[in-house]
Amino acid sequence: MQRVIFTPGMQILQSEKEVKERKQRVMSVRDLMHEGEKMTEAGKFEDAIKCYDEALKKEKTLLPLVTGKAQAQIGAGKLHDAVQTYERAMEMSPNNATVLFNRGVLYQKLGQFQRAVKDYTRAAEIMPRNFKAHYNCSLALKKLEHYDAALSEINSALEIDPRSADALYNKANIFVKQREYLQALDSLEEAQKIAPRDRGIKAKLATIREEHKAWLAMEPERRKKREEKYSEKSQLHGYYNRVKKPAVKPEMATTIKVFKLTGNNDGGSGGTSSDSPAKTTGLSKTK
Repeated sequence: MQRVIFTPGMQILQSEKEVKERKQRVMSVRDLMHEGEKMTEAGKFEDAIKCYDEALKKEKTLLPLVTGKAQAQIGAGKLHDAVQTYERAMEMSPNNATVLFNRGVLYQKLGQFQRAVKDYTRAAEIMPRNFKAHYNCSLALKKLEHYDAALSEINSALEIDPRSADALYNKANIFVKQREYLQALDSLEEAQKIAPRDRGIKAKLATIREEHKAWLAMEPERRKKREEKYSEKSQLHGYYNRVKKPAVKPEMATTIKVFKLTGNNDGGSGGTSSDSPAKTTGLSKTK
């Protein structure tokens, strides 16, 4: 007896034995995957990895097995192994926003912030309303000291969830990096309205206020340093201009002759002179 299984674009004839073996293999893979998930939740990451490896021997193209193994590897601290596992997942599903986001998290754990930003950005392009992608991208950009870009990403996250106290807290931290203390305080006060019992926000508010006071107190000294710096630059600029100014050779100098015009009523001869400028009062009017 044979059974016909239809798949898109092809027709496969399988015997009843083959169908039964396939069904058993699917059941076994499903059980191993569930066991791997339980082991991961229990913190038994090595056992979870073994379950996923055994399942992948039977079903190599099932994406949840690959991503599950990667998560177990992260839990076990095998971050570089997890990177390789995610590479395999990306080959299987190149435009999967979840896979991209999770690999971005992994890169962020490894301190590879540029790669993390790339994955978060791509994930946000595929799923524009992905709050976590924008939020984490902002954190990574802040680590790279790209504060304007980080601010743009956290604003995108707040457009999706305006009442996220965590996003407002992170926005305040970016403003502090830019020395924009008043805007940082505004963001934190807004976050405090959303989470009034959050001790971290309360402590951060006090810290920024003190830092702002110290910054203002240092303003006269900063102004003095700026003035000294610009004064020094101005003096150096004048010095280099004097040093670098080419000397005019005598033979290259241009001689300008000035003609003296005299009228008929001044007793002059009407000749020329190179020593005196022209006098407009000496010009005679035409009768």
